[in-house]
Amino acid sequence: MSLIVISEPICFNQESRLINLLFDAGLNVFHLRKPGIDCSRYKKLISEIDDKYHDRIALHQFHHLRRAFPLIKRLHYAEQLRKTNSHGEFDELEGYTLSTSVHQLNDLKELNSFDYTFYGPVFNSISKLGYTGLSKANLMLPDQNRKAKIIGLGGITPQNIQEIKQLGFDGAAVLGTIWRDKKAAIINFKSLLIRYNKNFK
Repeated sequence: MSLIVISEPICFNQESRLINLLFDAGLNVFHLRKPGIDCSRYKKLISEIDDKYHDRIALHQFHHLRRAFPLIKRLHYAEQLRKTNSHGEFDELEGYTLSTSVHQLNDLKELNSFDYTFYGPVFNSISKLGYTGLSKANLMLPDQNRKAKIIGLGGITPQNIQEIKQLGFDGAAVLGTIWRDKKAAIINFKSLLIRYNKNFK
């Protein structure tokens, strides 16, 4: 699995420019999550991202936009949305990389249609103050013979990213470390990527 970056939840000036710079710096998987945004603004943001990077974008909302942007082949289903959709719908998405989120590891048995899932927060969240990391007792991941890869997220920094591998995760996703200081986003991403590749590849 490649290192995943999740978007800043709130739109900001020059956002598409910074996203393109992250791709230029080696970002391979970008999750576009914008709770509360309307479809036209979401679509506009996608259109401002260089077409050559569209195959690296995972849509969290407005999945129908995949028809407007045919290079996009990644769809994310939030836990609630996943549970209200039939497995038949997922089966119809052959050729797409599907991801989701779980809050209980017991839900992994429901994920036969998915390529990977987010699970966390592993450490105390950077983007959500007071969002405490999981205890080590809750991080007993099942063996690696599983359909959906488990991606750790929450509080991940260049200093602790190696622990994600040691805890048994298949990869890592980051948010706060990238967006809390946008002027340092590229530097922080490159630092994360170097340490990630050292541990996961």
